[in-house]
Amino acid sequence: MKKVYKKLELDAILTSVAAHAVSDVAKRQIINTEPSNDIAAVRRLLEETSEACRNISVYNIIPEFSFDSVAVIADKAKILSTLSMAELLCVMRLLRVSRLVMSALTSVDDESITILPCLARGIFCDRKLEDDIDFAILSEDMMNDRASSHLYSIRQSIKRANEEVKNKLQQYIKSAQYQKYLQDAIITVREDRYVIPVKQEYRGYIKGLVHDVSGSGATLFVEPVEIVNLNNQIKILLKEEAAEIDRILREFTARVGEISGALVENEKIVASLDAIYARAHYADEIRGTVPKINARGYINIKKGRHPLIDKSKVVPVSISLGKTFDILVVTGPNTGGKTVSLKSVGLFVLMAGCGLFLPCEEESEISLFDKIYCDIGDEQSIEQSLSTFSGHMTNIADILKNITPNSLILFDELGAGTEPNEGAALALAITEYILSVKAKAIITTHYTQLKEFSLVTDRVENASMEFDLTTFAPTYKLVVGVPGSSNAIQIAKRLGIGDDIIENAKSKLSAEKISFENVLQRAEKLRQQYENTNEEIAEMKRSLAKELEAAKNQNKILASEREQLLKNSKAEAKRIVQETTEESKRLLDELKKIIRRYNADESILFELRSKIKKFGDKKYENDENIPNFSRPIEFDSIKVGDYVFVKKLNATGKVLSKNESKKKLEVAVGAMKISASANDLAEALKTAEDIGQAKTVSVKTNIAAKTLTNEINLIGQTVDEALVNLDAFIDSCLVASINEIRIIHGRGTGALMKGVQDHLKKHAHVAEFRLGAYGEGDRGVTIAKLK
Repeated sequence: MKKVYKKLELDAILTSVAAHAVSDVAKRQIINTEPSNDIAAVRRLLEETSEACRNISVYNIIPEFSFDSVAVIADKAKILSTLSMAELLCVMRLLRVSRLVMSALTSVDDESITILPCLARGIFCDRKLEDDIDFAILSEDMMNDRASSHLYSIRQSIKRANEEVKNKLQQYIKSAQYQKYLQDAIITVREDRYVIPVKQEYRGYIKGLVHDVSGSGATLFVEPVEIVNLNNQIKILLKEEAAEIDRILREFTARVGEISGALVENEKIVASLDAIYARAHYADEIRGTVPKINARGYINIKKGRHPLIDKSKVVPVSISLGKTFDILVVTGPNTGGKTVSLKSVGLFVLMAGCGLFLPCEEESEISLFDKIYCDIGDEQSIEQSLSTFSGHMTNIADILKNITPNSLILFDELGAGTEPNEGAALALAITEYILSVKAKAIITTHYTQLKEFSLVTDRVENASMEFDLTTFAPTYKLVVGVPGSSNAIQIAKRLGIGDDIIENAKSKLSAEKISFENVLQRAEKLRQQYENTNEEIAEMKRSLAKELEAAKNQNKILASEREQLLKNSKAEAKRIVQETTEESKRLLDELKKIIRRYNADESILFELRSKIKKFGDKKYENDENIPNFSRPIEFDSIKVGDYVFVKKLNATGKVLSKNESKKKLEVAVGAMKISASANDLAEALKTAEDIGQAKTVSVKTNIAAKTLTNEINLIGQTVDEALVNLDAFIDSCLVASINEIRIIHGRGTGALMKGVQDHLKKHAHVAEFRLGAYGEGDRGVTIAKLK
């Protein structure tokens, strides 16, 4: 099968998939993948790929899979062969990656994703060992001072001893007595011992041990007698340090050995997940879709694109096999794409068996086969002294001995390479044998006998690679059900062969051959015209379907809005009638009471006028209070600058700012600014243009019915009349969260100003008031602050 995989270029596909893996372990696993023909196993592989695709596209979960193999390290630890710091860091990285992968893949709450979390839950975690190694080992050759208290103590002693040695040697370097004996004023190290460079001619002036000589012999590296003991002490401390490091490494080795089996299993699981994600990334790269899988020998590839051909150049091919026919005979001229179509079918079967998505349209279907056999390309063998034809026949002979009803056979140019009549007869006989076995096959050929056989034989179908009949250039489209013409003479003419040669070639064709080719060309011309017409009709149907769907959606929206409008209108009308009726009854009752006490005081006429006026005002409000047909609005969908409908004020305002933490909005309604929640608002019934053109509608009291301001004009009203209107104005301002109001009463006799200010003194919602300052209206205006 390895030979078949190479012929169909599965190795190149797996190499492309492996490029998306992170770990070397996963890359090797992908490269060595063997396609499965177990339907349950393949469906699971494809489901794994689907889940990884969903994790990436929907939840943006892409775990980090960077780790090194620990299989050999685990074996060493199992037999307590001391691990190096580099090896322990590999263990730590695998433990960390494993833990993070498990955490990421088990965090998704999605019922459609089950396989990957299940795999992740099989991962072993040892956070304590992971953190201990991470803390103790700083790099591949450096251990943390704090890895143990004893190591810290040793290194502190080494540090102090080093400082003492350096200080003593500094005395030599800085001493005027010794400077002339030194080659350089530096301290250096030879054989792990501190030394100073002494000139050769002064070797007797500094007592000590010579540890090295320069290449020229002019410098001796001398360890003065005074520091020999200190250097010895450092040497002993360094051995103690090495022994302590070895002890720590052996301790870690024992801990790793205890979980060696779990580490190897972790490596397998994480590498498998890395490979699954690589398949998902590759699916995105090739714009792949998940195929349906069956074991019935049925293949239906919809607009498949060979994944190794440039996406901008590849022509999609639709091809089916195994439903109404078992053998597909593909004919047509060379360079038309027959071989690519043949190889695409075999490659798609192998890719699906590896759990890979296919570069084709949704709902494509692939069958699994016991084995795939192919004979494609040049089979010439120099070693066996076989010709191309002999090589092909040897390969085909081996294939025919082993095929079963559940085999897929791909033959490219069957019977070619020998005398045409014999080749055609042999190709026909081989095709009949495959048909008798009931195997599935795709065969490319130029032989007319095979075309004719396909036209009259059950379970065998013709297909051809389409050519432009005007230019004789290939379109690379496969047309099932129609045999193709070779068009060799026309193609030769297009490529520059002279007309006299072309005409001579035509004269040598048999009448039957010419007739058959002409029929094929006429049939192809009619098919292309039919296909073009079908495409135009299909496009018209798609366009009409879109328009119909849009109309249906619009009708649904209109019906829904009409129903909501009617429902709101009825509710609002009922409310208005009920409120007006109740208010009318209450006002009539009050009027009756007033009439009964007619002689009580002289204010009776004003009180009657006030009650009648209030009833008139109520009627006005009912006429103007248009029902709110706007839809609710969500806080997150509101943007600064949007216009919204303020339910309490029955007016449209503009959003000035959003407070995300408190879920509050500042809205300007006319001259007012109010704070509101999304529940207090709805979609605006008017546009920004309407708002700019809106006029303030006011009643006799000068209180804005639609756009409320902080100012009321009481000039021309009696004191009693003014106080009634002032109370109503203050109530409206309180509802609208207006804190300061401006009351215009004029100067006049001063009676209206006095009446207003006396009333404000006793008003429960007035905090303070004052006369207007210069520029605010002076004594003709009172400024009041509300509680």
